[in-house]
Amino acid sequence: MFTQTLYAQGGAQAGSPFMSIGMMVAIFAIFYFLLIRPQRQQQKKLANRISALKKGDKVIISGGIVAEYVSEKEGGRLAVVKVGEDTKIEVIKSAISAVVTDEMLNPPVKVKEEKKIKEDKNSIKEELKKASKKEDK
Repeated sequence: MFTQTLYAQGGAQAGSPFMSIGMMVAIFAIFYFLLIRPQRQQQKKLANRISALKKGDKVIISGGIVAEYVSEKEGGRLAVVKVGEDTKIEVIKSAISAVVTDEMLNPPVKVKEEKKIKEDKNSIKEELKKASKKEDK
């Protein structure tokens, strides 16, 4: 049955070449506006943030290391970051994957309180289940 459907479709005349070109243009436009353009905007924002770094800003290096920006070196190509109390390392500025704030690193207390409330609700539900099982016995 499936092959009959395919044969029936193959017998129809193909669409004009302009239609297929139009579909390709439409697909490219969709990719551009959904993938390429937002990625470029994100890269520009990150480049602006990196160029505007000042001493004491928190950064995340591509390896996942959270560090504090100290200074730049070699004409702005390298960044000196402080990882520990007395530990400073040099990284290429392109290795900086994000410039973060303290709020980003430490979520507000409300989120923690909401998690605690959910955990309390779950523990209450578990206790009620245990109590109902004991009553059934």
